[in-house]
Amino acid sequence: MNSTFKGDVLEESISRLFDKLINAGQFWGDPKACQVYRKRGYYSRDREKEIIFDVSIEYVLPGAEKYSMVTLIECKNYSHAVPVDDVEEFFAKAQQVAAGNSKLVLASTAAFQEGAVKFAKSKGIGLLRYFDASNFKWELHRSPSIASMPQSENVDEVYKGLTLQNFQSPYFDFYLHSPNRVTNSLWDFFDDLHSTISLSSKELRALRNRKGKPGFSVPFLEREEIEEQSAVILCRNGYSHGAVSLEAICSQEKRRTGLAVNRVALANSGVDRYSVLGKISFAPLVIEIYEQPLLNVGRERFTLAHELAHHFLGHSKYMVKEYCDERNFSPSNVMNVFAPDIARLETQANAFAASLLMPKERIIADFKVLRRWLGIIDRGHGELYLDEQPCNYQNYEKVTRELMDYYAVSREAVAIRLEQLGLLRDVRSKRWLNPATLGATSLADI
Repeated sequence: MNSTFKGDVLEESISRLFDKLINAGQFWGDPKACQVYRKRGYYSRDREKEIIFDVSIEYVLPGAEKYSMVTLIECKNYSHAVPVDDVEEFFAKAQQVAAGNSKLVLASTAAFQEGAVKFAKSKGIGLLRYFDASNFKWELHRSPSIASMPQSENVDEVYKGLTLQNFQSPYFDFYLHSPNRVTNSLWDFFDDLHSTISLSSKELRALRNRKGKPGFSVPFLEREEIEEQSAVILCRNGYSHGAVSLEAICSQEKRRTGLAVNRVALANSGVDRYSVLGKISFAPLVIEIYEQPLLNVGRERFTLAHELAHHFLGHSKYMVKEYCDERNFSPSNVMNVFAPDIARLETQANAFAASLLMPKERIIADFKVLRRWLGIIDRGHGELYLDEQPCNYQNYEKVTRELMDYYAVSREAVAIRLEQLGLLRDVRSKRWLNPATLGATSLADI
């Protein structure tokens, strides 16, 4: 692929994406005031002719015939990091046109050299590193950068995304450096970019999207609502007790929705960045379970239940596809995802999978029977109390062993489910040693 064609591909991707955001009302600028252009010329008095820019976004005040502000975007589709020379050249070219009311953005599929970052910051130039969403662990219908929340602990990760050439993004399509900060939020990026524009505050408000920064796309679900939805699925399949037949659920969904569930050799997963366990894609509706070197029934069942959860919870409204690995099952890892919609999707899927495999009313009843059978007494600390004392650990091990065998799940999944239902109280000081957390904190056995 020659450099000109590669550049055209990136320009098309960037212009199409911003055009989509504007039309959807998810961009920083007011949809009625913004227009995206490719290869548009802007007059230079120095050259006495127009200078062509790869992509531009013009902002027009109500009733005005000409734009009042413009974002000029240069695109670089390199196989090497962008050097400072390219940023300097872009700055010099852009200074010749509408210098007072233009803002500059250098977009690249490659990383930026440190010198390029420093020069861009000194001149108020925004840097945008773009990743193709088709390669992501999660591919959403809406860019995760729309509603990303700025978090201080994310700064190092974003900077790596901007400056490391071999960096691979799991879900963000944009890694950004505004004149003020690094961020994954497109809204914050453009807010910073236009904070020093030579327009009055009234004019700036007229150009800005009145809806404000977009929030969550995925609605919040109460845990009880998730429990109820999973109970409907179990009732529909005639579940009574013991290990849930996921095969029966899949067969019914095949008849009802055309769902296909396939077992795939890991070598054919097409993704080598993750320890892939499963995948769901919605068009067509297919779940793939990847064969592992060592068979682990509990983990494989939770993987399938997790992917089924995305289907039953209607996550096709928000997601194109998802690859599932061990990190999907870790509550701490899910909550540390900096894309709020993804964190919400995964939290819901994990909760649904747990309630599907270990139905609330059944596991509570079975747990109480086990306590009586084993003679475990609540001494005021909790029905199943776990600390460093060997006798309490033995009780914990006996209860979880019985339940994991009965429901065909992992001990970790049982322990987390019992904690969620208030049946297990684990107060051990070294939580990283806790079998109730994936070695921690996983709902699937490793």
